[in-house]
Amino acid sequence: MAFFTYMNLPILLALVPFTAFSSLVIYRLFFHPLSKVPGPKLAAISRFYDFYYDCIQGGKFSFKIEELHELYGPIVRIGPNEVHIQDPDVFDEFYNVTTRLDKDPWYYAFIASQDAGFGTSNVDLHRARRKAMSRFFASSAISNLESSSKEKVLKLCRRLQQMRQEGKPVNLSNAYRCLAGDSVTDYCLPKGFDLLDSVDFADDYNKQARIISQIAVWHRHIPIIIPIFMRMPRWFIEKTSTEGGVMAFDFQTDLARMAETVVKTEKRSDRSVLDGIVNSDAIPESDKTVERITQEARTLVGAGTETTGISLETITFHVLSHPDVLRKLKEELAKAAEGSKGVKDPLTKYSTVQRLSYLTAVMNEGLRLANSVSGRLARVNPRSATTYKSYVLPPGTAISMSIRDNHLSESVFPDALSFKPERWLVTGDELKHMEKCFVPFGRGGRSCIGKELALMNLYLTLASFFHEFDAELFETRRQDIEIEHDFFSPFPSPDSKGLRIMLR
Repeated sequence: MAFFTYMNLPILLALVPFTAFSSLVIYRLFFHPLSKVPGPKLAAISRFYDFYYDCIQGGKFSFKIEELHELYGPIVRIGPNEVHIQDPDVFDEFYNVTTRLDKDPWYYAFIASQDAGFGTSNVDLHRARRKAMSRFFASSAISNLESSSKEKVLKLCRRLQQMRQEGKPVNLSNAYRCLAGDSVTDYCLPKGFDLLDSVDFADDYNKQARIISQIAVWHRHIPIIIPIFMRMPRWFIEKTSTEGGVMAFDFQTDLARMAETVVKTEKRSDRSVLDGIVNSDAIPESDKTVERITQEARTLVGAGTETTGISLETITFHVLSHPDVLRKLKEELAKAAEGSKGVKDPLTKYSTVQRLSYLTAVMNEGLRLANSVSGRLARVNPRSATTYKSYVLPPGTAISMSIRDNHLSESVFPDALSFKPERWLVTGDELKHMEKCFVPFGRGGRSCIGKELALMNLYLTLASFFHEFDAELFETRRQDIEIEHDFFSPFPSPDSKGLRIMLR
């Protein structure tokens, strides 16, 4: 008998994890509080479903979720404890300043900055960390940046004038990201990057954003990847990684170095946002470490550069693709410039250009199609249940919606994939409904803190570019600037060379 017991021991040991796994599968499929929510069984069982589409397929889960909604309806279970809702009319009810929602820590782990304001899960802790920098992004503070933004727009225009004389195609995707990067780094960091001064509009720097974003998606599922990557010696990265990987490593190292300078400086100024965070009384001293300030730098620079760059390239592409839109916009800009005679560079005055109705319509339509935040916005209410239609989602459920679903809703924006600025020139209930569902900067307490700075840069850049230059697309198709991979920010095919133009 002892012999058979000994022989059965390996079998018994093997049965333990099998039984545990089987029990977990049965619970998640049949007894979990979300078991009645429709969706694929594999998604209900394991996060491997998400992992396959986002990591193995490369940023494709967002598109799979859209397919699932077509199959199952407006609410779909996309993970063991997560549902996704596709309903523009309830977006405002869920994401607002009164709902005290945490961010889903698992989903936002992709940035490896869970202690930065953007990555902070807990709603109360986030409020304190946001308060430490919010004064820098208030409308009153942004108005003081107008001269700095004007200077960068004029620098871009000078570079473009030079390239027009040379008769060479211009990569505006890179140029726009340089402008956005200079704007955010000059304001947020002790020293700006001065990317607009680079000969090729920092082509190498702009490539590393995609590398970092791809690494980040893997880090969400395997949360040791970024720390290991950053602790490797640079010589090892050079030997084993691509050029983009080395650039990504150097970029992160530079941010950490600047954060350390801010934290360890005894007599610091209040000029940069990082300085202001360390000076703030809204957070305790334990929140003023080099590691946490590095995380703040990482998220501020990454978000501020890519989102504005994507928006500018999308708007410019669509305007140049629609001659009637281009003509109307140029006529409005010319009229505004004529009405400001005697004023040097009149279209670099924010109060002038933000009042232009057609430019605003063009911007809104471009922001709607750009969807510069393509990832889902995953939230958790740990305190109370959430009801959607007949479904009661218990406390702790991760609930997500996507900006893209709002902006491409045919019920809100008919012929949603088409670029039609005129749709924004209506009034009354039709306009109110569109504005309710128009959320390019998010909504509520977690909305984009840099919204006002981004809008000023968009207005000033677009007004000056379309007034000063005649341009035509150069070997650029819509798929060269449209999303093919969702790494929280939208990225086109790796083969895309971006938005390229010829200046006349």
